[in-house]
Amino acid sequence: MSTLADQYFIKALDQYPYSLEEAIENLGYALSQNGEHSGANYLMGKLHQEQMNDFSKAETYYLKALAGNQDDLNVCMAYIHLLIVIKEFDKAQNLIAYANKIKGVDLSKTYSFQALIHESQRDYEQALVLFKKARFEAYNEECMTHINNEIKRVKMKRKYVEKADDKKRE
Repeated sequence: MSTLADQYFIKALDQYPYSLEEAIENLGYALSQNGEHSGANYLMGKLHQEQMNDFSKAETYYLKALAGNQDDLNVCMAYIHLLIVIKEFDKAQNLIAYANKIKGVDLSKTYSFQALIHESQRDYEQALVLFKKARFEAYNEECMTHINNEIKRVKMKRKYVEKADDKKRE
């Protein structure tokens, strides 16, 4: 049987991101019933990251969610993405290594995250290697298309950077 916190969380999940006011209200109710509710903390973190660009609060909520359920892949993936955005690459790599040990992890996502880290550090060759590994782990057309687009984007970026570097040398 689900708890009251679960019921409010499910309502918030249904409303996010289309009715932010109602989602926030239901998340508030869920967290007032159970401040450690992993799902509610995850969704609150996602809301702060995606809608409010408040990365500090998002990180706080993700950490609470992980404290409640260390093996929640949704939380791990969202938190890894946040860590990459805020350029906390070492933390992101550690969380990727942990997530890779969780049963059911989508390796195409973790390889893609590793590729994004390398791309952010301007290591385009390693980023391409990792995106190609991600492609081998993709098991649906949407994922495959996304990864192929990422590969094209990194190749174009690499060419652009090479041209810019050549102009600097002149």
